[in-house]
Amino acid sequence: MSRPLVAPVQPPSVADVARLAGVSPATVSRAFNTPQLLGAETLARVQQAAQQLSYQPYGLARSLRRRRSMVVGIVLPSLDYGYYAGTLAQLQGLLAKEGYTLLMCSANRDAQAELEGVRALMAQGVDGVVLFGRPLHDDSAPLLARRGVPQLRCWSALPDEPSVAFDHGAALADLVDHLVALGHRRLALVVPFVALNDRFRARLAAVREALARHGLALPPAALVDDGGLDAPAGRAALRTLQSRGVQASAVVCSNDLIAAGVIIEAQAQGLRVPQDLSVSGYNDSALAAAFEPAITSVDTPVELHAAEVARVLLDALREGRPVPCLRLPTQPRLRASTGPAPRAASAARKRP
Repeated sequence: MSRPLVAPVQPPSVADVARLAGVSPATVSRAFNTPQLLGAETLARVQQAAQQLSYQPYGLARSLRRRRSMVVGIVLPSLDYGYYAGTLAQLQGLLAKEGYTLLMCSANRDAQAELEGVRALMAQGVDGVVLFGRPLHDDSAPLLARRGVPQLRCWSALPDEPSVAFDHGAALADLVDHLVALGHRRLALVVPFVALNDRFRARLAAVREALARHGLALPPAALVDDGGLDAPAGRAALRTLQSRGVQASAVVCSNDLIAAGVIIEAQAQGLRVPQDLSVSGYNDSALAAAFEPAITSVDTPVELHAAEVARVLLDALREGRPVPCLRLPTQPRLRASTGPAPRAASAARKRP
């Protein structure tokens, strides 16, 4: 026996909200499109009525009126690193509060995939694009510029490039200065440039320049650049350094997971951290403070990063303001995983 068809429930309309709030439909429209034109009491009354009726503005109509899609694209290098995902989640929430939807593409660290992602976002008619990290394909940013699509690079950028980024090279140079001040003269560097598809290697140049200021150098064998981004990669990196005969007293790592792996491998071999080997990480993740020993790291705040990206992007979309070259502050977090170099520590113990 067939059941009678049930008429679909009609969603609440602007007129319904207007009746409940005791205002005109035009006032309801202003509440969602130009709320700054309404008084606080009227705006609150409309918002309360809309919430009570579960009213949702029709996004397509709003975007047509504004001649904008209200969609922003973002191209990430990958989703396999917690910092990227954390920034993405924060940014999505911030843009949603302003009525924007965030459309994401992951390049999986492939240059051609990055370019195809940019093309796909343009085909969707996005209002602007966030390029996360160093360029993988040389034509990604120029293609957006040629099409007149507002763009913003974040996290890491080339010198003088319009962006919201951290100066990772300067942050690592500060770590080098700290380690040299502790008496370390033999440093090693673990940064997976190959996996990151980082052709520019600015952080390597910054570390070498910092060492040179102290009359020191980074031998080629003291660089491990072909590993992964996780703790097993850190363990493998220490073994690689040892197999090359590198006798570093300190290892500088590009993230906290790698640093944790180096520490685990060192402890497995009977080495003490930091008495025999100092280890530093990067990003100051929750792991860094919770690890044993706690890992010296560099704080690159996710919340600040996402908030500034959202602010600059919205300024560009709404006001047409040019994207600045904004460098966000980093903060070294000195913890128990770094200490005086073995000889320096021994000399300190011998002093009366």
